[in-house]
Amino acid sequence: MTLPNLFAHIDDIEAILILDKDGIPILKLPTNEAVDQLDLQTLLPSAQILQDQSSRMNFKKLKTVVTYWSARQIITYNVSPFVFIIAADTNVNTGALLNLYSDFQKIAADHLTTTA
Repeated sequence: MTLPNLFAHIDDIEAILILDKDGIPILKLPTNEAVDQLDLQTLLPSAQILQDQSSRMNFKKLKTVVTYWSARQIITYNVSPFVFIIAADTNVNTGALLNLYSDFQKIAADHLTTTA
């Protein structure tokens, strides 16, 4: 599945932000303005703190973090070397959004094999 197809596949996804391992935005969908308006990048430090605390407590590495913010759900996916952040309406099935992790793994693997 390609990233633009996610909008057609799951209704009410508002925005997708992809960051590299340094937290620099790589891609903003559907537009830069839509992602910037939601200010998704400000949520990344909170997700990173959760991941750090999880590793200190000897839990496995967090793959996803689900938060609810301003009448939307924000899901952060840690797919090395990328971080995918999705903003969706609270009516969207959270399980369907969590299942996107495997799609993001395929996208990251495809990117790594094409750049190698």
